[in-house]
Amino acid sequence: MILMVKKPMSRTLDKEEMLMLQVSALQLASSAIVITDPEGTIQWANSAFTKLTGYTLEEGIGGSMQILKSGRQDPWCCESLWSTISSGKVWSGELINRRKDGSEYFEEMSITPIVDKNGEIIHYIVIKRDITARKTAEEALNQTLRRLEEQYQAVERARSETRAIMDATNEAILLLSTSHKFMWVNRTFEQLFAVREEEMMGLSLDEMLPHFQRVFEYPDGVKMLFEKAYRNDGDDFRETVAQKWPSKRELEVYSTMVKNTQGESLGSLLVFRDVTREREVERMKSEFVSLVSHELRTPLTSIEGYVDMLLEGDAGGLDEMQIDFLQVVKRNSDRLERLVADLLDVSRIESGAVRLNWKTLDINVLIKEVVDDLRPQIESKNQVLSSFLRAAKSTVNGDSERLTQVLTNLLSNAHKYTPKGGKIEVETQQEGTRIKIGIKDTGIGLSGEDQKKLFTKFFRSRDSEAQNISGAGLGLWISKSLVEMHGGEITFTSTLKKGSTFTISLPLE
Repeated sequence: MILMVKKPMSRTLDKEEMLMLQVSALQLASSAIVITDPEGTIQWANSAFTKLTGYTLEEGIGGSMQILKSGRQDPWCCESLWSTISSGKVWSGELINRRKDGSEYFEEMSITPIVDKNGEIIHYIVIKRDITARKTAEEALNQTLRRLEEQYQAVERARSETRAIMDATNEAILLLSTSHKFMWVNRTFEQLFAVREEEMMGLSLDEMLPHFQRVFEYPDGVKMLFEKAYRNDGDDFRETVAQKWPSKRELEVYSTMVKNTQGESLGSLLVFRDVTREREVERMKSEFVSLVSHELRTPLTSIEGYVDMLLEGDAGGLDEMQIDFLQVVKRNSDRLERLVADLLDVSRIESGAVRLNWKTLDINVLIKEVVDDLRPQIESKNQVLSSFLRAAKSTVNGDSERLTQVLTNLLSNAHKYTPKGGKIEVETQQEGTRIKIGIKDTGIGLSGEDQKKLFTKFFRSRDSEAQNISGAGLGLWISKSLVEMHGGEITFTSTLKKGSTFTISLPLE
């Protein structure tokens, strides 16, 4: 048995009911709805009008829409609005209006003309919607976009300027990423090594090795240099490499870490500088110095020999004045001979021609010999020379002649730059696997400016006291070079008018 459910029949609303339903729908709408006469006088409004404008319906109805004007709109906007709706067309747009409390808000508004059967406008229906939140969000978004655009342009400008500067340098520059990839090169790098940036970006060292084998004289050494840059924990380094293609060159390579403003590593920067011409000039200079020194030594030997013969009376008796004159000649020839010897040492060190005669020696014994040789000269100036050889272990591997030269030079300097009655001390002490030799004086000391240049070739202090003391400014440079050839280092501390202390550190046997 099938039960039949009879649906209730819907009732057709009469005109009055339909009108009431339509009015209720308009009242409940979220948008403000206003009906005006042709002059803009408000005849009806829904409750959303009050929420939007702050005016009650009693205050609004009968009044003009002009009460909402903020004065922020351009006059042409109002003219365009009235021109459009008075011609029977719909106008829509965005306005800035003012509420009853004086606050301004953005609204989206549309105005539709209502015409009678004769085509005459009898009403305007205005629909208004608050879009302040949207406009505020849009403005905030636009400001953010503007800031991002400005930042982007600034970054692009900085990047372009940096690129232009880097491309204008004569040094080849390479940036290696923290993942050991080739990240960026400048134009000089491309020209120097005959490679294009896009061909190598993102490649690893192993992938670039075939090209480097073609470019460098010793590619394995260059590979080790790059790996050293990878492992670099903050210490900069400087090396020299030989290039064979596309041209023969000597290149000085400098590496340093690159970090951002937060101190995070971005990778390693390697700079290749062509020093071919500089090295050639240095070789020419060394050869010239060597040639001149050899040519000077021959006549000097002859001069010294004849002066010694005259002073010994081989050419007959001499009066006191003649002896004084010859002694002046001898002192100056000795001084010139020392200068020639220093110039020869400089030339040989720079050219790599110095070969150390390695053997096991006791540094304490070596110091005693140097101190005994110089003691008469030092004590003739009423200076006190003391030695404190405290190092329990003092055996080193080295060239006794060259280490004697270093010790003699440092003690002679202490003697020359210390006034009469001053003190000079020599001490040794063991520190782990090294022995330290200190030579301390109570001399004239060095200014801060002079200390920066002390180990520079031909450097002479501008101090008036130092200017009166003879010297070519080569001894300390030679001493530093010889100490470093022994795997050691030489340092100093100095106080102007109070004295200096030079310290040599050498590895024990």
